[in-house]
Formats: sequence, C-alpha cells, structure tokens
Amino acid sequence: MRVSALVVAACLAGCAVSTQAQIAPPVHATRAVVDPSMVFEDRGQKLEIYPALRATPEAAAGVGVQHRIVQADASAPIGPRNLGVVFNHALQVQGFLTGEITFMPKGDTVPADFDAATYPGFKKITNPNIYEVVAASPKQFMTLLNRLKARSDLEWVEAVVVYGAAK
Repeated sequence: MRVSALVVAACLAGCAVSTQAQIAPPVHATRAVVDPSMVFEDRGQKLEIYPALRATPEAAAGVGVQHRIVQADASAPIGPRNLGVVFNHALQVQGFLTGEITFMPKGDTVPADFDAATYPGFKKITNPNIYEVVAASPKQFMTLLNRLKARSDLEWVEAVVVYGAAK
C-alpha cells in the first residue's frame, strides 16, 4: 500500500510541474488606415470601406462560398451580387458589405420623418421594430450610416457585414 501511495504521489508531483506547452498566436502586422473618411465604427470595431474594390460571391467545391475581389470604380453599385469590401481593423480580417444598414427606433414606431426618398430601401424587416435601409454605393453607405448614427431617436444602428473567404 505504501509503495503504491508513493508512486501516486510521485506521479501527482510530476503533473504539478508547469510545462511550456502554450501555443503562441501568430503575430500579424496591422494594416494602416488608407482613407480616414471611409472608416466607421460598428459594435466597437473600426471598419474601413475600400471604395475601389468589389467582391463577387462564387460557389467553391468543398469550401462553400468564396469571394472574388476585383477593382471597380468608386461609384459602382454595391448589393448582394456585387459586394463592397471592408477591412475590420479590430479583427484584422476582410469583410463584405451588401449595402444594408439595420436599426431599431427607441419608441414603438418609426420616427415620422423616415421615408424612401431620404432613406433608400427603407422597410421594416422584423418585429419588434427592426428596420433597414440600403445604400447603393460606398459613399452613400457612409452618408446613410453617419446620418442614422447621429439620430438620438434610434436605439442602435448596425452595418450588415458578411465575413468569408476571398480568392
């Protein structure tokens, strides 16, 4: 009995010694902001829109969807098939914009001055009172997002950003 107690005690003492088996995360060089006028904050993260890039989602065997990134005119439209390209400086990853911005009013109804002429694509998307507007270009996206964030009658405003693999 004493021998097995000594063996167990020796094994436990060996397990108590710290080891150097920690895996260190790889260090990535952070990207600098290219255009400060195209930077916005969303849910505490700094994102930058690259107005001259677009991404097209394509089905890829075994991986799902990959995005082909191409050069484009800064005024070229963005949408579900022609996504805007953003860089998330907090996560150091690339993301894609559909042009959609969601928000929730503080009250039970949307403020009276919301209309489709001022807020393109304005519509209610779900209960309780979640609404959406849709920008057609990166510049319009920034204008709409800043206008919505400046309003005091909205509970929250969020950009719809999709993350995924790029070719």
